[in-house]
Amino acid sequence: MNWIISLAREAVRNGRAYKAPTTPNLARLHANELPWPQDHDPAPGQLNFYPLLQPQALAEKMAAHYGVGPGEIAITRGSSEGIDCLYRAFCEANRDAVLFCPPSFEMYRWYGHVQGAKMIEVPLRADAGFALDAPALKAAWSGNVKLLALCSPNNPTGNLMDPDDLLDLVEFARGRSLVVLDAAYAEFAGQNPGADWIADHPHVVVLRTASKALGLAAARCGAVIARAEIIELIRRVQSPYSFSPVCEHAVLQALKPESLRKTEKRIAIIVRERERLGPLFAELPPVQAVHPSQANFLLLKTADADGFTAAAREGGYLLRRIPDEPGLESCVRVTLGTPEQNDGLLAALRATA
Repeated sequence: MNWIISLAREAVRNGRAYKAPTTPNLARLHANELPWPQDHDPAPGQLNFYPLLQPQALAEKMAAHYGVGPGEIAITRGSSEGIDCLYRAFCEANRDAVLFCPPSFEMYRWYGHVQGAKMIEVPLRADAGFALDAPALKAAWSGNVKLLALCSPNNPTGNLMDPDDLLDLVEFARGRSLVVLDAAYAEFAGQNPGADWIADHPHVVVLRTASKALGLAAARCGAVIARAEIIELIRRVQSPYSFSPVCEHAVLQALKPESLRKTEKRIAIIVRERERLGPLFAELPPVQAVHPSQANFLLLKTADADGFTAAAREGGYLLRRIPDEPGLESCVRVTLGTPEQNDGLLAALRATA
């Protein structure tokens, strides 16, 4: 048995994906659906019928966008569902473990607790710009670790993980565990990870999303990119009929060449704003440090995080605090908005400085 397949839960290895007949040229008298669409149906002739188990046209389009084959991608409801599916496919409750490096995306921990997986936390090195602690991760590895979850650029710190550290850990995990590389913010760092990682490392899984750079957070569309055998396991634990044709239409429109050109321009604006705002935030008296970012947000260390967020709220701007995460006790995360919004936030903060 392939060593990667052997990592999966026994019930998943021995199971199969849910299957349903799909013959588009036949009248649908098999699925207990209503034969008439609603008058207000935004996708006439589609919403009264169950969608495909996997939106095939979208999977092919997203696979081409990320440079992988159609069999190397699973469409998920945001990259969050990708995390959930990986945990359910590979982690037996009360037995298996996930290595996780806080501060990072909080859903790694949340889905782990829901699945009953043991979360082994090896904090990022706050004193070194939130770098990975590769020696500590290797020391924490044990036989029941099924997944190593990494995020680059990392949320909420914004930094790219050192490529040498990433490669070192990927090689260390070979024959032991899967490595999940969450690349939700890759576009803001000028990166497109996917094909290169899974071609050279069959145990690497890359998560991508339409929520960030494509501007479709409400469409809840993500992608799991991995070798075909891992994708097959993911589909065995996915909920059937879960992706709406309305959302599929929205993402397909966003992947058209003219839409992607507009997206590139918007990414460029965000990158310019990121570089412009860093020094301006650093001039504010409460701000003690602006952490380098390759994402669409900046992490600020402040003398009074509660007062800082309160001043922003008073001016009409909602910022994010994550005080329970290691190294973020006095930090505030600021999402980059339009230039006008960013200037307004600065004005509000300066007025109370």
